[in-house]
Amino acid sequence: MVSRKEKLIDKDFQKLKEVFPKLGLKTINQANDSWLISGEIDICDVAGNYWDTYEIKIRVPFSYPYCIISAQETSLKIVRSEDRHIDDLGICCLDISHKLLSMKMRGVNLLEFTKNKIYPFFANQVYFDQTGKYAAGDYPHRFDGIRQFYIEDLKIETDEEAIEILEFIFSKQKLSRNDKCFCGFKKFKDCHLNAVEFLSSVGINQLRIDLAGFKGELDSAA
Repeated sequence: MVSRKEKLIDKDFQKLKEVFPKLGLKTINQANDSWLISGEIDICDVAGNYWDTYEIKIRVPFSYPYCIISAQETSLKIVRSEDRHIDDLGICCLDISHKLLSMKMRGVNLLEFTKNKIYPFFANQVYFDQTGKYAAGDYPHRFDGIRQFYIEDLKIETDEEAIEILEFIFSKQKLSRNDKCFCGFKKFKDCHLNAVEFLSSVGINQLRIDLAGFKGELDSAA
């Protein structure tokens, strides 16, 4: 009997093939508890001009849609390098982990994820080959990338501010939107509410890594 999850992935896989027809093979990888989608993805510019083709594999965990989808480049066209955001096995760094974890909590859609994360990754690789840089920039590696994410995406400017927000989340205190923010300035809704809501969606393990990182950086600077 076909399960509801199998029906969902089959339906979404058919929608994926309509947009990316060369991604034509779906198999089950029991060892990794996932479906494996193999094939090619053609990259074009915004005017529709052909740029390049990559052989890829997309791994979709059985927990779909509440999962993190990953992509592997198997055509060996991209130099395996941290600067190219791809590891020795060809596993692609599609986004900072915080965003992927938040998407997992909400549930992902195979086609939309491929369009918004996987395809842009390879388009950016072509752009890098042509220009030596990424079209929309990229995060630095390791903890520097986490710090940049906090600054640019969450508008958290200092390590001390990041620590205060993370410790508030760990304290499990509750504030209403109109309460004064825990930092003591504006109302919660006009201050740190958005950052707290987003960070609360990425999972406690990532927040522990973040807090240790920010505290470690402060300790080393003292």
